[in-house]
Amino acid sequence: MAVDFYRVSGVVLIVLGHWLAACVTFTAGRFGRQNPLVDMPWTQWLTWPFQAVPLFFLVAGYASAVSWSRWREVGGLPRHTWLRHRLARTLGPTTVYVASMLAVVGVLLAVGAPAAVLEYAGWAVAMQLWFLSVYLVVVVLTPVAIAAHRRWGLAVPAMLGVLVAAVDAASIGAGVPYLGWLNYLLCWGALYQLGIAWCAGLLSVRRALLMGTCSALVLALLIKLAAYPVSMIGVPGEAIENSSPPSLAMLAFALSQAAVAVALAPALNRILRPDRVRRALSVANDNVITLYLWHMIPVVIVAIVGYPSGLLPQPAEGSAAWLLARLEWVAILSVVAAAQMALLWWRRDFFAGPLPTFGVRLGRRWAELAMVAGAVMTAYALGFFAARGFAPDGRFPLVVACVFAVGAVLVALRPRDA
Repeated sequence: MAVDFYRVSGVVLIVLGHWLAACVTFTAGRFGRQNPLVDMPWTQWLTWPFQAVPLFFLVAGYASAVSWSRWREVGGLPRHTWLRHRLARTLGPTTVYVASMLAVVGVLLAVGAPAAVLEYAGWAVAMQLWFLSVYLVVVVLTPVAIAAHRRWGLAVPAMLGVLVAAVDAASIGAGVPYLGWLNYLLCWGALYQLGIAWCAGLLSVRRALLMGTCSALVLALLIKLAAYPVSMIGVPGEAIENSSPPSLAMLAFALSQAAVAVALAPALNRILRPDRVRRALSVANDNVITLYLWHMIPVVIVAIVGYPSGLLPQPAEGSAAWLLARLEWVAILSVVAAAQMALLWWRRDFFAGPLPTFGVRLGRRWAELAMVAGAVMTAYALGFFAARGFAPDGRFPLVVACVFAVGAVLVALRPRDA
């Protein structure tokens, strides 16, 4: 039950963090944005409670290990069947979201919407997709991760942590270009692997507390002595970023957060034991990916309606009135998001359902290769959308949209006898 709670609460914290960071302005008929992390450096400490991505990858590894164990107990099912099931659960809602956003971009381009507005709005509703890009890759690698865990246990996440440090030394210390992007897989893969070890019982409360203490000390030293920034999300102008790509400081922060989660899990399991709580968590978990995908749409709707009309105030940044306006902003977004989620729940079989699969005359080996290729293609497309948006340079991303579509079709292929 604690794992389910962490999954839901982690996504809610990420959503709130994105809403608070979306400081939209409207001046002289043009939209812009403020960045409190730059203008008010003290706000960088506030990124710590809202940076819950480590928690999500930790519980994703735990959940995958549980699912894999149940699949092994059933027996007789090929590996690609399990992988396709896991990928379909993520790609179903994601495909609906991506197709919907691309359709909106196509319509707005047809009616002559300004390219600059399309580019910014297209990025605002796509920037959260980077997480799913990495998640698809680690899910595909789950059989390898499980096998590595069975042979080496906790040495696997430890080795991944060493590789994160080595990549940082080369990319930040020696200035090797592009190498740092490997840390997207190494850092979040380490948390995923740690979740697998937690499921297997290797991460006791005592070990977790020891890991958390050491990680917190390393994080403090990295910030104090190695010039790593305090903020756990990217800050424009900083020489080093902790999240894009993940840094050694992010890994230390992630391990500290994971340690707290593991240590609190036994108490949470007792608190969450009542049937009503279990049912509520089950419903929330069924819709958590939908919330994550669609949570930036209310930002666009409220900004377009509220700022040009003067309904939303624009006090001076950092003032008491500005802080109150931030709370008002989040409250309004919560109401709009609740209405949006109610509509999505009404058609949950479409918006939250798994990716449909269809049988073809294809051998199991070729079907698995096609599925892996499809997962890589969709992961690439989602990473592109997260970085450039759904309307890069104010244009329709036809090639990348086709890459995503073909990738989703390849994942959906299955042998007829599967």
